[in-house]
Amino acid sequence: MMKETVYLQGDDALEFERSGYCEACLRPAREWAEQDRFENYKVYGDFDREGNLVGFLCPECAGRS
Repeated sequence: MMKETVYLQGDDALEFERSGYCEACLRPAREWAEQDRFENYKVYGDFDREGNLVGFLCPECAGRS
């Protein structure tokens, strides 16, 4: 599993805010994600071995992986 920063904006940010969660600990994004001043999100992406985005990680889980 690799991680890198992902920027979510527009409809992707709205969907993330509504139903996003951490792939590792399953905490809802509303508990740990913070919007920037433009209402976008900067989060850690969770990628599979082929480099496909499979979900997102909260800061605590991203720090552990």
